Formats: sequence, structure tokens, C-alpha cells
Amino acid sequence: GQVEKLNQHLSDYYAGQSKQFIAKASVRDSQVGYWFKLDGHPEIEQHSGADQEFLIVGKRYYNQNNLPKDLDQQVQQLLQRSQWTPKHKTDTNQATHKDQERQASELILQRRNIKTVPEYNPLQHRPSTHPQRAKVVGPAGEEIHVDEWGRIKVRFLFTRAEDHQFDGGAGSNNNDTDSAWVDVLTPWAGEGYGARFLPRINEIVVIDFFDGNIDRPFVVGRLHEAQRSPTRFDSQGQLPDTKKLAGIKSKEVQGEGYGQLRFDDTTGQISTQLQNTHGASQLNLGNLSHPKATAESEGRGEGFELRTDQWGAVRAGEGILISTYKQEQAKANHLDASEAKQQLESSLNNAKALSEVAKNQQTDPLSLLENLQGYLKNLESEDQSKAAAFKQAIMLLASPSSIAIESNEDIHLSADGQINQIAQGSINTSTQESIVSHASKKISLFAAQEGARLYAGKGKIEIQAQGDGADLIARKGVQIISTEDRIEIKAAKKIVLIGGGSQIEISSSGVLPTTAGKFEVKAGQHLFIPGAKTPMNLPFFPQSVCWECLARRASQRGAFVNKGDGS
Repeated sequence: GQVEKLNQHLSDYYAGQSKQFIAKASVRDSQVGYWFKLDGHPEIEQHSGADQEFLIVGKRYYNQNNLPKDLDQQVQQLLQRSQWTPKHKTDTNQATHKDQERQASELILQRRNIKTVPEYNPLQHRPSTHPQRAKVVGPAGEEIHVDEWGRIKVRFLFTRAEDHQFDGGAGSNNNDTDSAWVDVLTPWAGEGYGARFLPRINEIVVIDFFDGNIDRPFVVGRLHEAQRSPTRFDSQGQLPDTKKLAGIKSKEVQGEGYGQLRFDDTTGQISTQLQNTHGASQLNLGNLSHPKATAESEGRGEGFELRTDQWGAVRAGEGILISTYKQEQAKANHLDASEAKQQLESSLNNAKALSEVAKNQQTDPLSLLENLQGYLKNLESEDQSKAAAFKQAIMLLASPSSIAIESNEDIHLSADGQINQIAQGSINTSTQESIVSHASKKISLFAAQEGARLYAGKGKIEIQAQGDGADLIARKGVQIISTEDRIEIKAAKKIVLIGGGSQIEISSSGVLPTTAGKFEVKAGQHLFIPGAKTPMNLPFFPQSVCWECLARRASQRGAFVNKGDGS
């Protein structure tokens, strides 16, 4: 029925448009909506009755002030130069006296007996629209209700239940039946990428209309109102006290957790925070401060802080640099390790020099040199067209001051290759219990200038060569002293003492002195009694090293090895 009425209206309107006349008149009081009978027109006179009666449906008129002639000329010149001079339309018969006319009208006429309807086009003549407020709605039990395009459903705040008693109350139900899907304006919308902040149920949104068409609403933004307070970063404080804070804060769906990106522009406390309440996980940058409940809060430090109450991981597949060397205003490459490289090169040169000294002293040179040189080469990429990068996935920990590693329990260092230690000063080791070192090959210690010392405050010092002999060699004197007890020298076969060309041999055959000089024995008493064999207890050594066990441990990379015998 509504479509038929619209079609009939349009038909009547265009029919009336095709039967309109234009008349020029000088009648001042002619007004739209009045009708008159036209007499004396040669064409109209041929008709009779209502065909001579015309309704005024439109009017265009011209009026001119009755100014003095000199002032009128000035006004006309001014209007002409300003391109504001209206063109008074007259026919050729009136052209001779148009300058004397100060009033004229152009009337749009229609015979009185023709149906008159107002102009109306549903595609053009719509009610004027303005932005409206609406509440986001959806099914019960949901907090976010959208379709595949991120569109939402709303209830306009002006709707009343008594006005929507039909169609199940759609429009005022506070659920997903209140509207069709409504588009949501976003600052960035690409194919599968962009920005996404979906309105949630019960939030207040602002609705505007494409082309002013009330049938094409879309969401342009959201509002905080009495029941929806402005964003409270860190869930504390309120405006205007915290007006210097800006950013984004989300909320856990059907929960109390949140994530936030907070910008603190407080004078003297400028900072940025990326936070998630799960595990109090945070990245804090700048001049750090405690969360603000008022305009200011106490400081927490300066720089950056990456922290969590849960687990953390720092992973870089191509290498990582951790450095406390200062780099002003980030002017160098982010992997600039020049200071650390210089320090390592200096340490390498010192180690080379000391290794040469050890080699000249006929002891073992350092085997770390080639490995350290290779490490230094990996600090710079060969591709000079790119920023500084590592050749291999290495980790570099560097500091111009001190580095401390602390644990209330254990610290484990493990390497498939070598563990190298180089110090310009001393390497000090201290423990409240024991120092135990094992080497599957050899242990070599060398002191270039001041000697070597081994002390035991309590207990014995034991040195064993379980598979071979032992040599104690000195350029000068060798002293073996027991300050409170005896000195025992034992050998399973014999003991040979040689000095200055003389010799004393002690074996199962007896004690056999040999000398080219005199043999002098001084004693307060000389006793010669029959011989007797002295019992002798020697340490027990294992038969051999379990090389198979060591090889198995190396292949398994484990600290303990099952030898296959149940042990």
C-alpha cells in the first residue's frame, strides 16, 4: 500500500509539472497559494470555467529601493563591480522602460482544477539527520557481539518500549533484536590488517549516517558517561587529577584483568608503559614512577624495566648483545660491540705473550688462542651494506665496569668447546667447602714470575701419579721439612739418593753406599745386629682409567655414566 501511494504521488507531481505556466506580473500582493481568473489573454479566452482559473504555486520577484538618482547610480556601480547585480528579466516589449521598473514578479501557475501535490523524492527528500547516541546490545551472557565484519547491534537511546510493542518489541529490547548490523568506523582498515577496537555490550556509541540517510547508520566513536567512567590507568585515580596520562587500556572479557599502553607526560616523570596484569608483566620506559592516583607519584628509577612475576625468555636467533657501554642518543648501530671487541683483543694479545713464555719454559701453551680469534671474527658481519651484525648466533655480555653473577643455589657453566678465562689482574677463587677439578687429559699450571704455592691449613697434601712417575725439579735447592713429625720416603723396589757423584741405594738387597771420596759415619754409639725386613704399606692405585666410560659420557653429554655393570 505504501509503495502504491508513493507511485501515485509521483505520478500526480510530474503530471502537474507538465501543465504549469510562467507569467510575469507587477502585482505586488500576488502570493503563493492564491488563485485568480485570467481575462483578456487570446489563448486562455478560448477556454471557459475552471480552465481560466490559475493557482500560484511558485514566485520569483525583483524589488528595487527608491533611492535618489545619484545614490542609486553609486549603488549600482558598486553592485556591478562586486558582481552582485541581479538581472531583471523582462520581455522585449518592456525593455524600453525596464530601467523605470522597481518591482517585478515571475509567477509559476497551474490550473486550479489540476491536483496539486508537493514535490517528494524518497531518494532526495529525507528527514534531516544528526549524530545520535546509542547503546551497544547483544545476546544475554555475551560481552562482545559482532559479525565477521566487526559490525555491532545497537539500541538508540531515544527509543521507548511503549513505541515498540509490535514485532516482539524490537528496537527497545536491549538485545540483538534491536537493530540490523551497524558498521564501526576504524582509523585503519586494510585487507586482513588495520586497527581493531570492537565496541562492547552496554557501551555508549555515537551514530552518524552516510549521506544523511537514516537507513545507513555507522558508529563514529564512543562516549564515557555517568555509569561508564573515563579510562583509569592502573585502575586508580580519576580525571582531572590524572589528566597528564594518555593511552589505551583494555579489559578482560568477563574478568578483572587488563592490558594497557600508558603514556605519562607528567613534567619530570615522562614515561611509557606496556603492561598486562597477568603476572604483573610490564615493559617500563623513561623516568619510571609508581602508578598515579593523583597528579604525581614517587619515582621508581630511570631507564627501562622488563619484568614479570611469571616466566620470562629473551631469544635472538642470530645473536644477542648485552652491554653497559654507553651509546649516547643511539647514534651507533644497535649491535655496536667495538669496546668489547677492543677489550677482547687486548686480552688475547696478553694471553698470546704469556703463552709464548710458557712455551719457552717448556710447558704447555694456551689452547684458547685460536678459539678466541674465531670469536672475535664473528663479532662483525662481512656484508658491509648492512648494519653491524654477528656472523654467528653468539651471545656477548660486556661492561666497562664489573659483572656479577649471583645465585642462592647453583651456577652451572657448560660448553662443548672450551671455557676460557683471561684477566688483566688476578683470577681469585674462594669457596666455603671444596674445589674439585677433573680433566680427562691433563692439568697444567704455570707461573711466569713469582712461583707457585699450595697450602693445606688442615689435613694432608696428597700428590699422586697413578699411571706413571712423578718429577720434582728445581733450579736451586729442594727442601722437605716436617716441623713436628717424621719424613718417610718409600719405594716398592729401591730408593736411590745421588749427590755430588756419590750414591746410596736402598733396596731388598740392602743399603749400598757408593762414593769416590771418604765414607764418614758419626754416631754416639754404633750397634751392628742381625738383619730384619721392614714391612711397607703402599697406596692402592686403580688398574686403569675407564676410557669407555669417558667416551660414553661425551656422547651422551651427561655428568653421570652407566658403566653397564649396575654401578
